[in-house]
Amino acid sequence: MKKILLALAGLAAGSTAFCASNVTLYGILEEGVLVQKIKHKDTTAQLKSAFDLGSRWGLRGQEDLGNGYSVGFTLEQGFSPDTGATANTTYGANAFTRESVLWIQSESLGRLAFGRAATLGSGLGTYDMQTGYAFMNGYGLIGWDNCMNNFLRTNNNIIYRSPNLNGWTIGLMYSNGIKDDTNKWSDNWHYYGAGVKYAKGAVKSSLIFEVESKDKSVDPAVQAKYALNYGIEYNTGSWTPMFSYRFVTQDKNLKAHKFGLSAIVPYAGGRFKVAAAYMFGKDERITVGTDKVNHWQTGVAYEYPLSKRTVLKASAGYAGSGKGWKEYGWAGNDGNVYNAWQVYAGMHHFF
Repeated sequence: MKKILLALAGLAAGSTAFCASNVTLYGILEEGVLVQKIKHKDTTAQLKSAFDLGSRWGLRGQEDLGNGYSVGFTLEQGFSPDTGATANTTYGANAFTRESVLWIQSESLGRLAFGRAATLGSGLGTYDMQTGYAFMNGYGLIGWDNCMNNFLRTNNNIIYRSPNLNGWTIGLMYSNGIKDDTNKWSDNWHYYGAGVKYAKGAVKSSLIFEVESKDKSVDPAVQAKYALNYGIEYNTGSWTPMFSYRFVTQDKNLKAHKFGLSAIVPYAGGRFKVAAAYMFGKDERITVGTDKVNHWQTGVAYEYPLSKRTVLKASAGYAGSGKGWKEYGWAGNDGNVYNAWQVYAGMHHFF
């Protein structure tokens, strides 16, 4: 009897180990101190989570189905270490707020996925295709999305990612309802994305077109938002220069172009990131003064790895706006600061 019990215990342990070997627990913790001064406001100092990388924990699983097919999932929850609060709760998500996806994949045909995920041009997540800027979706004022927000995460997605064909990858994404899809189809708030990416050798480049079709049941006059993103970068072997461009038109009110130049430069065991970007356009929401708007941002960061999992980082950045947004003030600039500086020091740890 004792031998039988030992054998059963060993079998159970072996079964548990086999199941667990297909599931990975992972995550990132980031904390730092941010000092910020916005024009006409007091200087502030705060403990800042996710200034660069969003803190998260997640589960990834995969099963081999044979004949080149596999099925898997990603469940990823965002949180703020300084308060313990749930993060990334846009569009009502309250569990696995960053990503919640089930997928099936063929080595020859590509991957088909379903669920909540970051969009193709978000600079975030598994299915992002953005290239060409050193501060894609982090570092506050000097991030690529500052003052020209792109689409981030959406619910109810169907996603296709092609296999890598000699460096080329195609991505397609459709949301049947960015928040929910319980209404009549024409009343749902949809997202459409299509992108192509090339990554081979020293070159990375991408072109992404995205559309957000607004919920007309709330306001029949509301119009779609369109965004075009292009990026290219080249690793010279000693440093990596980058160029990026974005065009956005929204609700027939805001039409704007944004250009960015940046680089990653290895130095003293770590790496410098430097960037500058300029945006100009027209914002017809402005009824006082000129409706012509522009915005500029510049900054530098240094990241030093203490180990393979832990990185120290420091940055300084400035952003300003002139013409229409300067005259129109804070509210007219969608909540983005129009004249401010930031200094940050922190660290992140992978597990």
